[in-house]
Amino acid sequence: MASINELVDAITLVLSEEKSYDLPTVCTRYGLESGDESEAFKSRRVYVQRRLKGKDQLFLLDLAKRIINDYGSKANVLAKLVLRLDSTGLFKISEITRRNIMNELYARKNISGNYDLIKFLNRVWDLDNMPSTDYRFITAAEDIWQHMINNSDWDDVFLYEEYLEILTATDEVFFRFLEQVVHPLVRPQPELGEYIEAINKHLVNDGYKLSLAENISGYPVYKITKVLDGVRGQVKNLIFAAVGHKPEIVISDSINNDIKIVKHEENCLIYDRPIPIAGLNWTELVVWWADLHGIQKPSKETEIELYKRLFKSLNSEPEKLLFRSYFKYFKKLFHENLPALIPQVYLHYDPYTIRQREGEKYLFRQRMDFLLLFSNKQRVVIEIDGKQHYSDGDLSNPKKYAEMVKADRELKLNGYEVYRFGGYELMEEEIGAKIIKEFFEQLFKKHGVRTRFDQHNTSS
Repeated sequence: MASINELVDAITLVLSEEKSYDLPTVCTRYGLESGDESEAFKSRRVYVQRRLKGKDQLFLLDLAKRIINDYGSKANVLAKLVLRLDSTGLFKISEITRRNIMNELYARKNISGNYDLIKFLNRVWDLDNMPSTDYRFITAAEDIWQHMINNSDWDDVFLYEEYLEILTATDEVFFRFLEQVVHPLVRPQPELGEYIEAINKHLVNDGYKLSLAENISGYPVYKITKVLDGVRGQVKNLIFAAVGHKPEIVISDSINNDIKIVKHEENCLIYDRPIPIAGLNWTELVVWWADLHGIQKPSKETEIELYKRLFKSLNSEPEKLLFRSYFKYFKKLFHENLPALIPQVYLHYDPYTIRQREGEKYLFRQRMDFLLLFSNKQRVVIEIDGKQHYSDGDLSNPKKYAEMVKADRELKLNGYEVYRFGGYELMEEEIGAKIIKEFFEQLFKKHGVRTRFDQHNTSS
């Protein structure tokens, strides 16, 4: 573990590069005590260290992160040290994601695309103003040419990770690097889609993606953008798959939003375990089901029992078709990584009956047909609309339709994705199954959900 003294030294190393007459202003800007130029002219290093003396680690870590953000590559030594002290919160794109992306690029063996290596790297780094680490040369450009082109005694991994330190570079540098990899001047158009997909399936895990920003002479230019944050807060009290009488739920602790089922608890399932950051998959749901029934080692029979229990909660033939098709097409493809498709999930619950409210329904949507938790933030709601959603019997009901649309808006504004199928789409088995298969293929692609074959190909 790095010590506070090491942190002070690393911060001092960066700030003491400032001009003596600028140093007092720079230190004041970072919340350090002010001083005069004469003290800074005597020793810039001592000037900075005096102002860091006695500061606690939390203050120094916060200061270090601000300096890293402001000074970029000039603060690489400080960045490495902060990563040892506080691996979270320094970079928007984690080291794991950076490694995964770089491995994707190494495997394709053409990072610089249409450009020669030095010309490509200069689009990201100012090589002519970076010093050489080889005593025979002056600049990094000469260094790289000698070892990557003339002698070929460095490989891509050494160049990017050891020499250019891409894994600990600032987010700004890493973003600029990825944007140049897919720039139309660099990347041949036939390869562009493949590279963007390979990068985005990892970036999305940290909440970012390459998005189309503009066109230059008809060619697309992509920039790193932030993905919507999704749903705020953690999943609690996942109540689902009710059969028979619906559960009666009350709030037992309004401060912590804890609830209690006071009637018909036996008719529903309650998943009360933490949802993993990567989302809830079928295997984890099976393990929970096994534990619930005292089964030490889940088997194929355990999965079948859970499947049948969930299927029993479905109300219509289109819902059943969607559930069957999901497992038919994707269980083998994803194996243990199959996202859990959770039926009949209670999102809101009105603890008073409609009769008690004199016929007024307080919450329009108490339950959603299906829920997917791709992560604790990225949640997808799937609804199968029968005519009861927009009509009374055979008569259309504009008020009922408006209530449904309003409920969708509220869900979307709270970060959920909502997708609706018209029940009529899924009435015919073969056509409906094809629609379902194509929908989930596109949904998985959008969220970067990878099959076991994708993961195997990447690792090999």
